[in-house]
Amino acid sequence: MSESSSGPFQHPKPFYLLFSVEMWERFGYYGMQALLVLFMVKKLGFTDELADTTFSAFAALVYAFMCLGGYIGDKILGNRRTMFLGAIVLAIGYGLLGIDCERFLYPALGIIIAGNGLFKANPSALVSKLYDKGDPRVDGAFTLYYMAINVGSFAAMSLCPFIQEIYGWNAGFFVCFIGMGIAVVNYIIFRRILDPIGSEADFKPLHFRNCGITILGTICVAAASALLLKHLTIAHELLYTAVVVVAGLYIREIYRAEPHERSNLIICLILMAEAVVFFALYQQMPTSLNLFAARNVHLSIFGIPVQAATFQALNPFWIMILSPILAVVYTKLDRSGKDFSLPGKFALGMIMCCASFLTLALVAKYRADATGYVNGNWLVLSYCFQSIGELLVSGLGLAMVARLTPERSMGFMMGAWFMFQSVAMVLGGFIATMASVPEGGVHATKSLIIYGDLFMRIGLATGAIALVMTLFVPILKKHISD
Repeated sequence: MSESSSGPFQHPKPFYLLFSVEMWERFGYYGMQALLVLFMVKKLGFTDELADTTFSAFAALVYAFMCLGGYIGDKILGNRRTMFLGAIVLAIGYGLLGIDCERFLYPALGIIIAGNGLFKANPSALVSKLYDKGDPRVDGAFTLYYMAINVGSFAAMSLCPFIQEIYGWNAGFFVCFIGMGIAVVNYIIFRRILDPIGSEADFKPLHFRNCGITILGTICVAAASALLLKHLTIAHELLYTAVVVVAGLYIREIYRAEPHERSNLIICLILMAEAVVFFALYQQMPTSLNLFAARNVHLSIFGIPVQAATFQALNPFWIMILSPILAVVYTKLDRSGKDFSLPGKFALGMIMCCASFLTLALVAKYRADATGYVNGNWLVLSYCFQSIGELLVSGLGLAMVARLTPERSMGFMMGAWFMFQSVAMVLGGFIATMASVPEGGVHATKSLIIYGDLFMRIGLATGAIALVMTLFVPILKKHISD
């Protein structure tokens, strides 16, 4: 499906419904993410290390099961049906957190993992089906789609910590349920707009057997995930095994591909591996950066008081500002024949991430006051750099998959993209534990040194990786086939 218009904001009607559903689904997820680590540390008494690794295992399982949801969307229920079922399951999970977050923490997180697995790969797969191969609007569409994610997350990360501060943890999590409920209702009302698009399974009658197996599998995934979050070593081992399996299936796709498809699939795999580094850094936002804000940052932005968790909203704030600008830039570059290559964008994104963490490291070393606190405005700059990097790597990652992979396996490839992110979530959790404050806490001047050292090491390592990526840009660009 495609339309002839090619302006940066001229997209098919189904795009805007998918934009809206994704926005409200992300509202629920990121509202929960903003609160979860602080809830574990402050309310449940988790150590930094346990909170970081538990959240990272949760995030990794979320991404790991997206591959399964992509397969179900492609082959069994269809993208549209799988997306809707995932939305219902997510609403149940957020509802449990809102009712009693202490009592139902692990069951709720297990249900959220299962719901995300069903939901997440399918809206992006549907967006990819709106455009023909080579359509110049693809980069702009996925950039705007990525903005939908961040509109929802900005609203949630701004509102949920505020509600939690006034009414308590249950209320903060219940707001996530409200956002997910809006996504479900929105889809039910306007679902007919999506009738022209979908996977092959969407256009076949729904078989009771397939539906029953999927629901039973969802229950099993939720129960197993809740159990794994209590046994993190086993969770990590299973995740590594799953990644190896998906990588094997990906390699099989490469061998089965037509000759003109093979080089693109290989480059896509290389860029996915590069993205693992980015997402390990991205995982610092809800973990080490979140705790850094709580312990070593003056809780205000340009004089406006905020909660520690609200600093995470700076990431979606910058992406909302920059997404439409980049969408216009991509369209104009394409029209002038000067489009920036995907490998080049990925390399530039890593340079921005390097700048983000080096900024924090230098601020911690040279701009902290005598009590061990830094001005919250510095996080505005740091998050700006990382948000630019996110748009260039994660924001275009979906477009990269849509451009470089054959349509027949689009759902699996979208799922594989998220599966590789699961590895990054675990890696990011281990990185965050390098800045774990000893149990019982320390003075702010000492925790500042711990965080500053971590940020410096991240910045230098990222800079080295970005340099290598930049050197390989011409080689990768040369082998990309249209």
